[in-house]
Amino acid sequence: MRTAGIIALVLAGALALAGPAARAAQAPVLVVGDSLGVGMQPFLGPMLGYREVVWDVRTGRTTPQGLQALRADLRLVRPRTVVISLGTNDGSDPGRFADRIRRLLLELPRTACVVWPAIVRAPRKGAYDGLDRVLRRQALRDRRFVVPGWDLAVARGNVVLTDGVHPNAIGFRYRSGMIANAIRARCDA
Repeated sequence: MRTAGIIALVLAGALALAGPAARAAQAPVLVVGDSLGVGMQPFLGPMLGYREVVWDVRTGRTTPQGLQALRADLRLVRPRTVVISLGTNDGSDPGRFADRIRRLLLELPRTACVVWPAIVRAPRKGAYDGLDRVLRRQALRDRRFVVPGWDLAVARGNVVLTDGVHPNAIGFRYRSGMIANAIRARCDA
C-alpha cells in the first residue's frame, strides 16, 4: 500500500516537472452536448483509453444552453479537446447557427481542438442541411475544428436512427468511434 502511494507521488511529480507537451497530453477531453452526447457516455471514454473525459451532457439541450454550460465548465477544467454534440435541438437558420458556433469558439482556448459531428434529425425538427454546411465551412477555415460525418454514416446505413435522431447502442458505439478516431487523428497530432 505504501509503495503504491510513493509511485503515485513520483508519477505526479514527474508530470508536474514535465514539459508543456507532456502535460497537454494529459489534458481532459470535455464533452458538452445533448441526448446524443448522453448516449455516448458508456463508449467514448473507454475508446480514448488514457484520456480523462469530463461530461456535461443533457437531453434536449440547445446550442445556447450548451454555450452556458461550456462557460461554467471552463472555470473548472482546461481541455485540450472539446467534443460538441449540439445543434439537433436548434432551429434551422444557418446564419444564427454560425453565430452560435462563433461565440462558442471565442470561449475556448485558442489551442483547443473542437470535434463537432455533423447533425442529423427528424424532419419534424426542421431542415438541418444548412447547419451541416455551416459546420463544414468552419472546418475548412479553422484547422482545429473537425466535423465527423455522422450525417454520411446515417445516409449510408451504417447507423439506423430509431426515431429519426437517436441510434441504438450499436449506433452510439459507432458515433463514439467516429469521434475517438477524429480525436486521435486530428487533435492528438
